[in-house]
Amino acid sequence: MRRVVRLAMQTFLALKDPYGSVEKVYPQAIRAAERFEKVRYLGVKHAAPIPAGLLRTLRKMGYELHTLDRCSVNGRAVDMMIKNPLTGRPMTGSSSGTAVNVFLGINDLGIGTDGGGSVLAPAMSLQCYGFISPLLEREHMKKYEKKSTDGLCFTPSLGFIARDLEILKEAAEAGLGISLKGDGFHDGQEVLVLCPEGLREKIGSYFGGETERKTETIRLETGVFPPPGNAREPLIAFLREQLPVWDVVIHHEKRIDVDGLGDSILGHFDGETQADQAKSGKHFIRVANMAGATALCIPDGGLASGYVLMCRSKPENIRRLFEIARRFPAADDELLERYFRNLDAYFPMGVLEAGLYDG
Repeated sequence: MRRVVRLAMQTFLALKDPYGSVEKVYPQAIRAAERFEKVRYLGVKHAAPIPAGLLRTLRKMGYELHTLDRCSVNGRAVDMMIKNPLTGRPMTGSSSGTAVNVFLGINDLGIGTDGGGSVLAPAMSLQCYGFISPLLEREHMKKYEKKSTDGLCFTPSLGFIARDLEILKEAAEAGLGISLKGDGFHDGQEVLVLCPEGLREKIGSYFGGETERKTETIRLETGVFPPPGNAREPLIAFLREQLPVWDVVIHHEKRIDVDGLGDSILGHFDGETQADQAKSGKHFIRVANMAGATALCIPDGGLASGYVLMCRSKPENIRRLFEIARRFPAADDELLERYFRNLDAYFPMGVLEAGLYDG
């Protein structure tokens, strides 16, 4: 009974739509509780590229379509119609509503599309996990090649947003049609990980100490990464050069769209707007898809901040990617859970409550 009540409350919140992030609600999703012991609600970005076949695959695993989610107009990198529930600033796009609905607890999993950061950046802006890969429905997605606002041609990738890494991994397994239960590591093989010098000590602590020693399974090295900036080309060139060498490339990105808005439409006007765009905190999350990478973002507990893990788009590399991700600490935040995902809080009874329940 408790799980059915929880599912019903998720639907009530979707119908209330406190942040304007829901396009359509499917209340009949609760019927999935008749078929599955464990039901998880799924939100889908209102975008043509998302194929019904992927939804059917996930439905067999208990992920039931619950909402059609709003997204920014024309794939814009910020959504001027939806506010970020944490910062009150324009929500990061373009899978904006999908990220908000996962963050609030309306849905357990969201599906979006990512051309230049449109899954990874919204996920990170709301302390959620995000995953993209060009291997997800690859042939289907080839039909949707487009040009970015800064003139780069790309094919978007499908991606997932979740508050829980295991849910993200389960969805990736289903979508990719591969098992991620093996970690992709082999006896005597080093897994090579590249990060900026400033991250070495912290990331090394997640891997269990002296990771630079040859005898360790994971070998962590540092390199010189391109400096922050609005231009995507140097970052794309860097990834295309480094991904064939390293099993996983890690970068840290923080305060996504907090101090500035990472939007090339705003940035194209003059030097001042370009400077504001550069303060957005978006770096490799803007180019992972354009470089053909599979990528996973992990919240780190800082506001709209976290790690971006990138690898070659091959099954063995994706297995290693998730094994590396598993070693990062979970960014649980009891205050966010209590403030945003306490579903009862959205339906206060006010003065009536005392009269009905006292005595």
